[in-house]
Amino acid sequence: MHPLIAFYSGTGTDHRGRTLSGILAFSNTELESCHDYIQWLFPLREPSPYNPEAPVVTDEVTAAFRESHAMQEKMHHACLRMLQFYGIVLRETPQGFELLLPADVDSLHWMTADNHNHRRICRMLASMKVFGLDAHVAALWQGLQKLALAYPDKISSATVTHWRLAALGHESPL
Repeated sequence: MHPLIAFYSGTGTDHRGRTLSGILAFSNTELESCHDYIQWLFPLREPSPYNPEAPVVTDEVTAAFRESHAMQEKMHHACLRMLQFYGIVLRETPQGFELLLPADVDSLHWMTADNHNHRRICRMLASMKVFGLDAHVAALWQGLQKLALAYPDKISSATVTHWRLAALGHESPL
């Protein structure tokens, strides 16, 4: 069984022996300071330059995710946990999903120019797009556009371009 399928099925661990549920239970401090879990939560087809031990998505993995409601639901929970870490809420509506942004954006730790979390968000968008979580991607992208327009000093145009390409399905090895 592919390591990503095992990891998301709950029968496997990442390269450091951590389970999906264990990573999702990380404190915000752990999520911020640890840099080798995001490639497991939101895998891509391209190898990660930051975590070469993380497996890459294959056609087998893509098919398994797209066919498994349980695995998509686990990625949904991974998305919710990361957005909670970012101080953002993804709310389900009859039309799909809606991103709720906080009133005080200055309190968001990642809202600084060239913050490494911008790359993590790019990875999230690209990975969810690969696995068919299009409603998540659309809601996140819409909210990120609003943030970028309102705070151009905190989110660069290059970051917005990377986010847009990821939301459109153009993967990036970030």
